[in-house]
Amino acid sequence: MTAQKIYFDESGFTGNNLLHPDQNYFAYASVATDDTEAKAFVDSLVLKYGIQGGELKGSKLVKFHKGRKAIDEIFDVFGDRLKVSISDKKYALACKFHEYIFEPCYSEINSLFYGVGFHRFIANILYVEFMARGAGADAIFAEFEELMRTKDESKLSTIFASSSHPENSPIITQIREFAQCRADSIRDEISSLGNIGVGKWILDLTNTALYALLANWGTQYTEIAAICDPSKPLQQDQGIFETMVGRTGGQMFSDLMGKRHPITFNLAEPIKFADSKTTHGIQIADAVAAASVHVFSGATDEHALRWRPLIGRIGHYGSIIPDRDEVNLKDRRVQRNAIILLELHSRAQEGRSLIDGMSEYIQVISRRLVTHPLDV
Repeated sequence: MTAQKIYFDESGFTGNNLLHPDQNYFAYASVATDDTEAKAFVDSLVLKYGIQGGELKGSKLVKFHKGRKAIDEIFDVFGDRLKVSISDKKYALACKFHEYIFEPCYSEINSLFYGVGFHRFIANILYVEFMARGAGADAIFAEFEELMRTKDESKLSTIFASSSHPENSPIITQIREFAQCRADSIRDEISSLGNIGVGKWILDLTNTALYALLANWGTQYTEIAAICDPSKPLQQDQGIFETMVGRTGGQMFSDLMGKRHPITFNLAEPIKFADSKTTHGIQIADAVAAASVHVFSGATDEHALRWRPLIGRIGHYGSIIPDRDEVNLKDRRVQRNAIILLELHSRAQEGRSLIDGMSEYIQVISRRLVTHPLDV
């Protein structure tokens, strides 16, 4: 059996700096092809469109009509042999906020909170506050990113103090005060991360995107050879990918939150890193990643409008994109999560357990909201 080669590259990489003012989106793209097909195709595009340097560079192609026409041909020729993971970086940071501020405080029963979508509620409400420039939201995001990048535990004694403002929304106030009351749990989590390997690139999205893409390619190919453009986060720590080398016995799935997701795959060998100048499959992936960022950044040229539905079809693999439905208070699910936040905030302030009786509490409010939904 011959392993299927999959080539990967990114656009919008800013590492741990997810608040970069000029790079709002990160895309990691992949294409299933082989060296011979990829070279012949790239060479034909270079000749047809007079592409300078003899190499496809997505960031340059999206800026010009001829370059965008070349990308058109990539979508036409490779179609379903393309997969993309694309993330809104500010929303991704909001998701990380739940993961490292809230989840450590109730890790023993975290499946209960994930099961009701509390993580999505927290991430989306923070994102909405941030994008609406709600008082204190900017400060919370900036402080959290700095905390995760430096892992300076001394800052936990005054965590999010700079976000305090007379015009704070109730949500921002509850989130800030919850974190302040549970600083010890947060400190333990941050201490466990370390400053090398995964810990060094804790906010970066590359590893997560690559893993999701490989898992989904694994539903099509029983054996994969992954070829990536050099990436510091990936090269720093490949442990999770090395466990997938030579993995036989069928693919495993997770049914978390009612959705079925592949979580394993079979690599023929460790991930290879190759120079894009001589690896034409990486050039194709680079162009698709750049096109994805171009579309999500709000481009309205004729090509971007054509690419939108295409990227919508191939761009949902591990993507991290906000969902306003998660903060629609007319929805009973959202009402329940807002009440759960109130309860967690109250328990944290009073020094009570966040775990004891929480399952029963959520059952009670779930039943109550069926018969007496909040009037909003």
